[in-house]
Amino acid sequence: MNAVTPDGPVLLTGATGFLGMEVLVRLLERSDRDVVTIVRAADDAEAEKRMSGVLDTLFAPDDVTAVRGRVRAVAGDLERRGLGLAAATRDRLTSEMSAVAHCAASISFTQPLEEARRINVTGTHAVMELASEAYACGALERVVHVSTAYVAGEREGRVRESEGYVGQSFRNTYEQTKLEAETLVNRCDAPAAILRPSIVVGDSVTGWTPAFNVIYFPLMAFARNLLPTVPADPEGHVDIICVDTVADALYTLLAGPVQHGTIHAVAGDDAVKNIDLATMAAAAFDREPPRFVALGEDPQSEELAGEFGPYFRARLTFDAQRGRELGFRPPPLQQYFGALMDYADRARWGKKPLPRWAAAAVAQGAAA
Repeated sequence: MNAVTPDGPVLLTGATGFLGMEVLVRLLERSDRDVVTIVRAADDAEAEKRMSGVLDTLFAPDDVTAVRGRVRAVAGDLERRGLGLAAATRDRLTSEMSAVAHCAASISFTQPLEEARRINVTGTHAVMELASEAYACGALERVVHVSTAYVAGEREGRVRESEGYVGQSFRNTYEQTKLEAETLVNRCDAPAAILRPSIVVGDSVTGWTPAFNVIYFPLMAFARNLLPTVPADPEGHVDIICVDTVADALYTLLAGPVQHGTIHAVAGDDAVKNIDLATMAAAAFDREPPRFVALGEDPQSEELAGEFGPYFRARLTFDAQRGRELGFRPPPLQQYFGALMDYADRARWGKKPLPRWAAAAVAQGAAA
């Protein structure tokens, strides 16, 4: 059995996704640890090519060379048995990786249940199997799994971090399968923490995001004068958190004292009201605030809001005691909403995205 090396390589899934990219940046900038990423690809060469493109998006040309050698990409697939890893690759990983950060998931709200399960449940099972093997070898110190606070489903009232399935129904297969995946993480032999963020948006300073979904879609519709009414409760709350707080939280769980159990990364009691979000959007787009309507009053607006509409009718509050104790406190949305909308406009709502490093340079120039 090998000795655990807390500063050994981190296995990162989902490194080509939004949160995974932000975690990768923090591992490379704040530590000396190497990172192994599992990337869907035909072979390791293709995986390395994809990862190289990600690094070029994250780091400026003058900086990328210094970090490129610390990132190793291996070809794999969460939907395949054993993650589709070659035997030699699997043996090497289980003998050397000291931590697992499992960020990969399907975030689609409209997938059929079995399709969502193949990635979010079966894939998580395969990652936990790999983690258990590494833990048995003595290499692995911890696992951090990314879930969602909205595994609470269609509950009302206060949702505590320790709570899982309490009989709730779900808005979509994403919520359901993420909760099912948590059960597998809790069974893992290695010490495991589950991080539950709420609705993740762009960076609070630069506004940068590669993905314009969830709240961005109705905001874009409103900006284009396509959503004059909002089928939501004006006094309801929508829990939004910036990606930098979530990525910082995940890095803390990887680099700080080993944690167990479930932890919220949420706005919690500071979650913005729908009416306040609408007021901020109206000011940002120089429009009159939209009119709130009851369900069934404006079917066209409901159709435009689509699968994201139910999140603006949620009647719950996420407790965040553990998260706050660990320092996971996001800035108020009012403080950085302008940065989000400035970047959305500059990136044409995803049609003309900027590299992360370029967005940071623009924000730094604006602040100078």
